[in-house]
Amino acid sequence: MHIGQAETIDPELTALFKQQLDTREEVQIQQSMPVELDAGKPGLEQAVLWTIIGPTYWRNQLSIVSKQQNQSQILATIPVTGMVDGFGPAQSKGMLSVETKVQGPSDPLCCPTQAQVLYFRYRAGQLQELAPDSE
Repeated sequence: MHIGQAETIDPELTALFKQQLDTREEVQIQQSMPVELDAGKPGLEQAVLWTIIGPTYWRNQLSIVSKQQNQSQILATIPVTGMVDGFGPAQSKGMLSVETKVQGPSDPLCCPTQAQVLYFRYRAGQLQELAPDSE
């Protein structure tokens, strides 16, 4: 159990993601963290791990959100595979690490156990997943 940095979930952020979805889908924000990924934009961006919850499915997403003149805007979104645990340690050069769990060979469908770290880079309005050994 993680004790400590409890984050309040911004209802404005939830509403922003909800606009992207079908009416039968819900938004669940897992974690958000301030990041500085685009020096050309004033202020900080926010990296947000969130889940689209549909009637019979769910999908994890990573988005970069910018807030300027009290208006939030999604700069980029990319799907994240596995069950998201949260952000890993801060990386350099605009990289974000996300800790997930994926299906092991003998895991039941409900409960993946194999830890995996995924790396993403935000650059020029695009989010891309990086191969584990790339820089």
